[in-house]
Amino acid sequence: MNAWGSAVDPVLWREGLDWAAAFADFARPRLDRLAAAGVNLGGGGGVELLYLLTRLIRPALALETGVAAGWSTSAILAAMRANESGLLLSSDFPFFRLADPERYIGYVVPDDLKRRWTLRTKGDRRNLEEFLLPDTRVDLVHYDSDKTRNGREFFLRRVRPHLTNRHVIVMDDIQDNLVFREYAERQRAFRVFEYEGKYIGVAGAGLPALERRRP
Repeated sequence: MNAWGSAVDPVLWREGLDWAAAFADFARPRLDRLAAAGVNLGGGGGVELLYLLTRLIRPALALETGVAAGWSTSAILAAMRANESGLLLSSDFPFFRLADPERYIGYVVPDDLKRRWTLRTKGDRRNLEEFLLPDTRVDLVHYDSDKTRNGREFFLRRVRPHLTNRHVIVMDDIQDNLVFREYAERQRAFRVFEYEGKYIGVAGAGLPALERRRP
């Protein structure tokens, strides 16, 4: 991932790395305090990549599923702030084994980033019906919710009519099944990145144009 990001745009890749390091310093103490109280919201995966893609694509509208603590949400929103444009739609579902679980969704998202953010917490199938109206067009997608084959396939079918001709899709934990591989084989380009022992897939009509930016 580091080699790819540096090749596509070394300045923006470094900007994303610097943002990720600063954000970790902000978020981890908050999450550590929760963990000490028995609430483990997990960490972030590939936030540098999401920051870079948001800066490069400059999406008018981005869509993510699976917010959890809000690492990826914060990366996209921070890059949108740097772009001075864009809105983010986020879908999640409360983790009901916790008391008052809704309060933990997006727990580490800074308040000063939230003005570009719309969050729904009814689960993907219901949330997507609210988000994906007939004229909705999405430039950037981050999928990190239901990792089953059925969940991924449903999402790809549902979002496909709403993707622009410059869209990029990022899918986490693609090692769990072959859905991303089957999807990527039908695309003009795709990339797979190892991240902390797991794998992130990137594909979409806009990917070749990003890679042509290489110096």
